[in-house]
Amino acid sequence: MTKKSRRSRLKYKKRSSPKPLAVKEAGQSPQVLPPSPKQAPVAKSTATAVEQATLHLNLLPEIKRSLTIGAVLLVLLIVLYFLLR
Repeated sequence: MTKKSRRSRLKYKKRSSPKPLAVKEAGQSPQVLPPSPKQAPVAKSTATAVEQATLHLNLLPEIKRSLTIGAVLLVLLIVLYFLLR
């Protein structure tokens, strides 16, 4: 068996072990944290529906052609399997 590389060993060392949860006393109420101010910004789409339609105009014929080529290759493999068996 091969020895673990330095890189993978460092990867495991970098992970901090989970800290044990503190025991809560019966009189304490649970803390509610405020929402994080560092929320990811929402990407705004600048392309309209018409622009999207023109960009993907040739998509369906390309998908059909790819599926046709895949089907022909699959049939060819099956035929070769039976011929060479």
